[in-house]
Amino acid sequence: NGGVCTDGVNSYVCTCAAGYVDVNCTVNVDECASSPCRNGGTCTDGIASHMCTCVAGWYGVNCSSLYDNCGSSPCYNGGTCVIKVDDWRCDCSAGYSGRNCSVNIDECASSPCVNGGTCQDGIDSYHCECSAGYVGVNCSVNYDECASSPCRNGGTCSDGINSFSCQCVDGYTGTDCNTNIDECAVNPCLNGG
Repeated sequence: NGGVCTDGVNSYVCTCAAGYVDVNCTVNVDECASSPCRNGGTCTDGIASHMCTCVAGWYGVNCSSLYDNCGSSPCYNGGTCVIKVDDWRCDCSAGYSGRNCSVNIDECASSPCVNGGTCQDGIDSYHCECSAGYVGVNCSVNYDECASSPCRNGGTCSDGINSFSCQCVDGYTGTDCNTNIDECAVNPCLNGG
């Protein structure tokens, strides 16, 4: 096995080649005995060497290096790639989903806008365009058309949806009680009065 013999007096000494031991260099050293292969790798003994067959996801002489499956930057829209053995996963930024964080979550899917409001999807947000007469984040508040005090001359305002009505005091009329009723127009005074 490649050992070198040195003659002595009624004896000899073998100097073994790398990978062999014993008096006559007949025993192959098992380099796999120390379990050099990591992470589930399988060891094959050689002469003064070993070879590791690595499981998926690992590489290197002793299967100690993990493939960087995130090297191709598979996550979009600010997602963070997490290396897994023989795989990867994306931790997505708010508002995104999917394997690569490429799907904008539709915040309008739950129909957050009420009272006829129209939803416009954003990134991790939405905006409601409210129907006339409604306000608020979700169009849930009836706008108070009486807030500007549209009824004049002591009239009482009643709020509606995108409307109001005025209950006028005696002597006034009109949508906003701004018209003074001319009580003389019907000629109430008799006998030339």
